[in-house]
Amino acid sequence: MLTKKFVDGMARMAMLWGGPIVAIMRPHTAASTGNLDDAEFDLDQLPFSVRIVPYSGNHIYTALADADAVMLGGDHRLANLTQWCRSQGKKTVFVTEYSLRTRFQIIDAEITNPIIRYRRYLWAWRQERRNLRGITAADAVQCNGTPTYDIYRKINGNTLLFFDNRMTVDMLADSEAVAARLGDMDRNTHLRIAYSGRLTAVKGGDDLIEVARHLKDAGLNFSFDIYGEGDLRPIMEQRICEYGLGERVRLHGVVDFATELLPAVRSHVDLFVCCHRQGDPSCTYLETFGCGVPVVGYANDALCGLTKGRAIGWTTPINDARQLAKKVADLQAHPEQLSHASFEALAFATDHTFEKEFAARISQVRKLLEDPPSPLRELPLAKPALKDQKNAESR
Repeated sequence: MLTKKFVDGMARMAMLWGGPIVAIMRPHTAASTGNLDDAEFDLDQLPFSVRIVPYSGNHIYTALADADAVMLGGDHRLANLTQWCRSQGKKTVFVTEYSLRTRFQIIDAEITNPIIRYRRYLWAWRQERRNLRGITAADAVQCNGTPTYDIYRKINGNTLLFFDNRMTVDMLADSEAVAARLGDMDRNTHLRIAYSGRLTAVKGGDDLIEVARHLKDAGLNFSFDIYGEGDLRPIMEQRICEYGLGERVRLHGVVDFATELLPAVRSHVDLFVCCHRQGDPSCTYLETFGCGVPVVGYANDALCGLTKGRAIGWTTPINDARQLAKKVADLQAHPEQLSHASFEALAFATDHTFEKEFAARISQVRKLLEDPPSPLRELPLAKPALKDQKNAESR
């Protein structure tokens, strides 16, 4: 079981690299990865190789024996892998997504027990210390989104900012179609808003309905289409009934990204509403911008990083659905702001398509192999974290 997003990304890397690429994974018995795009793949038919090995003992070192360059992340089981790769003359690229602040926010959203929450904070803090050793020792760092980029570029001078997404050039909205959609918005007072993603606490699924309730109470003429699934869906359905939102809010479940979701957003959505309570660099942002649709959402680090200095979206305080609804109402009253942001969002996404982002990532790795070896930085190895591993595995 793999995600389509992962397979598409690996396939793109394999095409750009032009040589053998291997994905090394530890054994996994769960029936699902927890993502919306889970799918079963025939490993023999993939354009890259897969090696399934335990991350314990020397298994991982044996699996990497023939590698020239290694892309790795902050897995607690691989705390010393960057240093080992460097000692073997292998180029290393440390890939990051979640800042420590984002991890803390995820813990806040998922855990209510204060004792367990504190233990998770401590584990995350310790893991960040280990990650920093790896980032410092790495030949290069790739940061998905601004939250980690703003931190790690000060630690490693060869740090690349990218925005992970699966928005290919052919999926981008046409500027004329965006203009036509905006013309429809100007001719009526009905605001079409949407959200797509997991309906979970960390993604703020419950607050989507609260935003809709405040919009209704304010007398706004709107419709709200919500795409995705998650454990909060039953609660959301209940609140839709309780608040009398049945004619305004529609839950569509999971739909095909390319053939259903994108056409719907490109043609029938004026504004994307996002209640993410933490700063994970969601693909949703870039893929929405690629439809020529701006985003208004909670001021997490990822969305703030995207909108800083760019007229592509707006942010409001986290966990304040009333303020978010107020901003939506303000934007409906000022359609010229929505119009300007729509074209700015499309332009930004055009500069950061799936093809361009992965080309930049592979280019950085190629340059590493062309450069002469750099001296290994002497850093203390991370201490074994047996207790931390048990805590992580029980998360």
